[in-house]
Amino acid sequence: MNRFHCTTLISSLLATLLIPGRDWAAVPPVRPNILLLLADDWAWPHASCLGTPGIQTPIFDRLAREGVLFRNAHVAAPSCSPSRAAILTGQWHWRLEQGANLHAFIPAKFAVYPDLLENAGYFVGFTGKGYGPGSNQDRPHNAAGPSFKEFDSFLAARPKGKPFCFWFGSKFPHRPYPVGSGAKGGIDPAKVVVPPYLPDNDTVRGDICDHYLAAQSFDRQAGELISALEKTGELDNTLIVISGDNGWPFPRCKATCYESGTHQPLAVRWGARVKRGRVVDDFVSLADLAPTFLETAGLKPPPSMTARSLLNVVLADKSGQVDPTRNHVLTGMERHFVTCRIDGDQVGVGYPMRTIITKDFHYIRNFYPDRCPAGDPPAGAMPGFDAFAKSTFVGFADVDAGPSKAWLVTHPDDSTFQRAFGKRPARELFDLRKDPFELKNVADDPAYADTVKELDARLMTELKASDDPRATGGDELDRYKSTQARKAKVQTQP
Repeated sequence: MNRFHCTTLISSLLATLLIPGRDWAAVPPVRPNILLLLADDWAWPHASCLGTPGIQTPIFDRLAREGVLFRNAHVAAPSCSPSRAAILTGQWHWRLEQGANLHAFIPAKFAVYPDLLENAGYFVGFTGKGYGPGSNQDRPHNAAGPSFKEFDSFLAARPKGKPFCFWFGSKFPHRPYPVGSGAKGGIDPAKVVVPPYLPDNDTVRGDICDHYLAAQSFDRQAGELISALEKTGELDNTLIVISGDNGWPFPRCKATCYESGTHQPLAVRWGARVKRGRVVDDFVSLADLAPTFLETAGLKPPPSMTARSLLNVVLADKSGQVDPTRNHVLTGMERHFVTCRIDGDQVGVGYPMRTIITKDFHYIRNFYPDRCPAGDPPAGAMPGFDAFAKSTFVGFADVDAGPSKAWLVTHPDDSTFQRAFGKRPARELFDLRKDPFELKNVADDPAYADTVKELDARLMTELKASDDPRATGGDELDRYKSTQARKAKVQTQP
């Protein structure tokens, strides 16, 4: 045994000794590396192996082929900062005080998995977009770890004998996109499938092509990291996870709790430890990654982590439903962009939502249905196409600026306008067996009365058990102010 393996084995055993009652047989003899590849504003099913026409994602396809593909993975929140906060802490974002909202911070009292792994002997770092947008208040560095210019420099700085944990946060496929870049890059607008919650026209098709090209850029970046890892000879001793932080940036997607805002591609590869080519139907939250990473390293997740480790599912042999208890997942939303919404004398409030998703149904509670879910419309005269295409903050600011938003806002008579920007009822229920795109709310249909009652009870029980302020009528999550509030200039209704 050479010095590297000897040192690594000793470190692994010392870490294991810290865990009373630990099953030694479940601990790998050499602690694995952990690599998270995270896209910014990606969405299910936008990968070539998932059958989406027009997009090519060979790296995601490879990781899914050489590992396990999850078909029912969802982010905790469909917004960058709270989604990433949940991934890092292994907790529901509604438990994280300021961390529940965009442009905020994760209070230092909430442990994050990179720090826990670093304390256990891992070499930790990140590049690109870590936790954010927001601040590192009360922390020595970003919650994702110390910053490195690139993965190669991180590997070069890594001390010999130390396993590593690295967070790669791509800025793709976040907006803005050069208009027409997708078609110029070889993506055929005629082959794009426009989901029925968006208008089908040349503007939207071109915008989707531009988004797909940016998503392919993320896939290419992921491939560069995989190549660098292969050169170290440690590819098969590295748990690799590839996914995204929230849905794609189109109307009725990102910053909403519909499936288009929360459903994520997710694949996990870990050499011979994971049976190749499995497709799993268990419902998982990306918040589950934190306890998964800790358990992979032989550590016991702290009691504060409300998420559950996926390791038993990852290491199983079968496809389909692996863990029968994983028959649903929760998602939720608080505030996305700052000061985009006024409620009486309250400025900068969010649009709080909580949902439960099962194989057959998606049930949503909108706690303040009188608020505008996409943000308030502009004050005064409605701006034109160019204004909405270039500036998120001219109105409906929870939807990112871009051609699709601009077209839809300037065509309010289109059938998809109300779905994207109109007010919503307090309760929504979608029968996914008949309505996979969630177009028809059946919450008030007498035929679904028992389903609404059952899912509402299940949802509220879990929210109360996890100390969600919304479940007990608390509004403190609205009162946490943004670290960026002074920088946002948003026109809203007086």
